[in-house]
Amino acid sequence: MGINFSKRSQSKGAEKKVHPCEIYEGLDRHANKGPLRIPVQESVLKEWFADYNEKRDVILKLPTGEGKTLIGLLILQSKINQGKGSSLYICPSKYLADQVRAQADEFGIHHCSLDENGLPEDFVNGEKILITHAHTLFNGRSKFFGVGQDSVEVDNIILDDAHSCIEIIKSSCKLQIPRSSECYVELLNLFSESLNRQGAGTFADISNESKSAILAVPYWDWQDKEQEVVSILSKYNRNRDKSVWFSWDLLKDNMAHCIAVFSGGEVEISPRILPVEKFGAFANASHRVFMSATISNDSFFIRDLGLAKEVIESPLSFNKKWSGEKMVLIPSLVDGSLTREEVINWVGGWRNTGFGVVAITPSDWHTKIWSKLGATLVNTDNLIAEVSKLRQGVFSNPLVMAAKYDGVDLPDNMCRVLVIDSLPINDTTTEKYIESCIPNSTFSKIKTAQTIEQGLGRAVRGEKDYCVVLMLGSDLVKQIRYRGSRNYLSAQTRKQIDVGLELAKYAREDKKGNQSYIDMISSVAAQCLNRDESWKTFYSESMDDIELEDTSQLIADELLISERQAECYYIEGRYDDAASKLQTLIDRNSEALSAHEKGWYLQEMSRYLYAKNRVEGMALQVNAHRTNKMLFLPPDGYQVTKIDIKAHERIENIRKRLSKYDDFDDLLVYMDDVFSSLVFGVKSDRFEGAIDEMGKLLGFNTERPDKSWKAGPDNLWAIKDGQYIFIECKSEVLLTRAEITKDETGQFNNNIAWFKRFYPGANVSYTIIIPTKKVKSNTGFNESVFVLRERGLKNLVRNARAFVVGFKGSDLKSLSNEMIDRSIKQHKLTADTFLDEYFEQTTMMP
Repeated sequence: MGINFSKRSQSKGAEKKVHPCEIYEGLDRHANKGPLRIPVQESVLKEWFADYNEKRDVILKLPTGEGKTLIGLLILQSKINQGKGSSLYICPSKYLADQVRAQADEFGIHHCSLDENGLPEDFVNGEKILITHAHTLFNGRSKFFGVGQDSVEVDNIILDDAHSCIEIIKSSCKLQIPRSSECYVELLNLFSESLNRQGAGTFADISNESKSAILAVPYWDWQDKEQEVVSILSKYNRNRDKSVWFSWDLLKDNMAHCIAVFSGGEVEISPRILPVEKFGAFANASHRVFMSATISNDSFFIRDLGLAKEVIESPLSFNKKWSGEKMVLIPSLVDGSLTREEVINWVGGWRNTGFGVVAITPSDWHTKIWSKLGATLVNTDNLIAEVSKLRQGVFSNPLVMAAKYDGVDLPDNMCRVLVIDSLPINDTTTEKYIESCIPNSTFSKIKTAQTIEQGLGRAVRGEKDYCVVLMLGSDLVKQIRYRGSRNYLSAQTRKQIDVGLELAKYAREDKKGNQSYIDMISSVAAQCLNRDESWKTFYSESMDDIELEDTSQLIADELLISERQAECYYIEGRYDDAASKLQTLIDRNSEALSAHEKGWYLQEMSRYLYAKNRVEGMALQVNAHRTNKMLFLPPDGYQVTKIDIKAHERIENIRKRLSKYDDFDDLLVYMDDVFSSLVFGVKSDRFEGAIDEMGKLLGFNTERPDKSWKAGPDNLWAIKDGQYIFIECKSEVLLTRAEITKDETGQFNNNIAWFKRFYPGANVSYTIIIPTKKVKSNTGFNESVFVLRERGLKNLVRNARAFVVGFKGSDLKSLSNEMIDRSIKQHKLTADTFLDEYFEQTTMMP
């Protein structure tokens, strides 16, 4: 028994400190952990205690590296000391949860963890903070926190990196049934007739297991067959099919309000509104803090989690314009020769740099070029080991990781060169479907901006941290160059990209005559890495001019708030109110919404009304499809509209298209994104979209019949009065393909029949884009067919790009007919010679 110090203390029975700043002063911290950061951490904690302590929901927004983790831990410790019950700290991943535990130990904050015995008593009794990861709570079979009526009570919750946690909640609340499951087969058979009507060619690709082929079940067929769906899924839940079992209890009573999307690899069934109420520990907590970096748009908190608008309008934050230093370099804007491949070949060969070099790509496919150059591929298995090497100062070669835009912190020397390689992509089947219906929508702009922002935040983790950021890929450059997309980024990131655009201009101006563009980029990067004082001054002065005003947030808020409210009305059976809500949304934002978005909202309205009156619902669906041809084709009541082109219209089309651009570089950035998509190996939807865009660039009137009318060829160009090019695309086949198969000729012949039905007597050239010109011997085409192979495609793309480049230095607003006509002929793009120049005749295999 030791000395009884309590009876000798002057403050016998002193109460626990409840103010987080005072709590911090009493912690047994590691020696290297000094006082709270002033003014950021101290100011935020004081404001929370004074103004947010009693509020139910709080959004805490601070720049990366400003100490949000410690703030969150102190908030929960304050709640414990106030006697306000159990406190839960949730991270997006196990890896990040381990990092938070380590920080808690360093600061002397008591915590506990989950084990096989269930929830720790110290947590349940409100004595220690439980630190865990999102999957343990947001799980349809959570053994720790329960689901629905079996949910345990939790009083206080911190959701760290809340935007990432939302994605985890989404993943937990949907069914992803792989093709290998018999459940997939039964569901596909149930909807086969309906899906086939929505796209015979795409349905054939799904049947042939093409993972990029995607079709959604029309809402009318989904509503009509709800009972059959529930019966099938219930059977596989009973049989413990993992793809159904884990999420079944979350969705089983909400199936009517789900969307189902098939691909050749899986069927994804997702709720239109997340059933967060099923996670009672989260839904019923009395104090919830959502922590995020200064990402510009928080509208998803409203749409996905049901937070009140007032919560996102008054976040807890610290008024600091910017923090940390990022030198954003966009090589392709310095010179067109600095393509993605060129820069990767340069950076990928770096060795023993003395600092970390990390590339983030959108997919495993994008990492292949890095791996061939000797970069280390980082995945779940080796993430901890490779990050540990960086921490220890081992920088032997670049690291490349796919889709790791969040969850990996690389401060200081761990990453001095960060490569954001290509535009982040929507990775779920449902998101890909929505993107195909409303390309470049407000929804996708917000999400893409958030992902880019998260990626940029990996390397600069504090006020004095610095990093060179290389942004590669024509798709990414196009996204960040245009202000309409850039506005969804935070003010700090927008300004950093603006500085990057200036650096590209200055690099062109200051390059020496015999200096290569790669050397120029290297020299500029060295100015940041070697801490050049003139660069540091230029950066600080530029960042101090940040403009904080932003109207994109207001528009996005209204869209997502109205979407959620309309869906809630629909679930409540208030069908007219639901439709009226979206009609008001369209009316109020008529100028801001694209035709694709207006059509999408009309389709949602028709879904609401169909539940009440099928005739009324289908009438509106006809209007929705007329507005946006990418949407569901109604069973009847529509007419196929033909495209054509009149004499001299081609040159006028070209002039109108080019005159939309104020700056030639903007035009080239946009078109290079199109041209980069026109290679074999690119996903079919993107490739076909690029063929359509190139046709428009060349002045033709174009259409994607398979998209618009769910039948016919992938692409159709009207190139001359009464003359057409019919195009079938097979971009995803291997370059080593030896022959055109029977399935492909059969599909092609069906599309020929469609064209003859709707374009009787037209002068048409039937073509297919595929690496081989040989047709399998036991099959054949019903008409003479021409092939665009790899060499012809490259020549066409090269000449089309040269056609665009030929207008550099000209006033795009006042191009003459003669100049455009001369350029068409010069680059071998005339309608009369087009086929002979690039296509070959098919031949039969012996």
